[in-house]
Amino acid sequence: MELFVIRHTEVQNPNNLCYGNYDISLKPNYEHKSKIFFENLPNDLDQIYSSPSKRCTDLLDLHNLNFNIHNDLRELDFGDWEGKKWDDIDQKHLNYWMEDYVNRSPKNGEKMIDLYKRSIEFTYKLVELDLQKILLVTHAGVIRSLISEALSINLNQIFNVSINYDEIYRFQINSAHQSSLLFLDMTNIMTGEITQKLD
Repeated sequence: MELFVIRHTEVQNPNNLCYGNYDISLKPNYEHKSKIFFENLPNDLDQIYSSPSKRCTDLLDLHNLNFNIHNDLRELDFGDWEGKKWDDIDQKHLNYWMEDYVNRSPKNGEKMIDLYKRSIEFTYKLVELDLQKILLVTHAGVIRSLISEALSINLNQIFNVSINYDEIYRFQINSAHQSSLLFLDMTNIMTGEITQKLD
């Protein structure tokens, strides 16, 4: 099974707000940007899944595509920080979280390890559908989780990997015996270059 995974296009965030599950608008150029990446996707996709966030579903609605919403594709939940300016978040709490974002969460939010677990569990369950090509429209946190799984990168290092807006990432799920996830490539950054960043 081949997975095509896209991060939504750029958002309008002039006030530098913290947003994970907080709905924030896309920049007006999303119509043009999305047209380009949809033209670079296969015409024979079997299924499309999207995060429930409007910044993902708006892209699919614009092109009148049929898709299924799945909560496991949502971005990291920043809890009480959602919608606040990063500068207004208590620096002590922010530093505490950043020291171990994998195992700590913002107040009433989510740990990175939990985002990873739900993303990977959802992805491997796709094998049960017995389809060939699936598109996921999602967020940087989910894509980092998939790359972490596919390349065996420790989550503590995963923010060294840049996840671009409106970029297509390709993965393959091998279902023989025990399922495994392979990272095939991106349009601009190849596997070797990602690995090199972590050396």
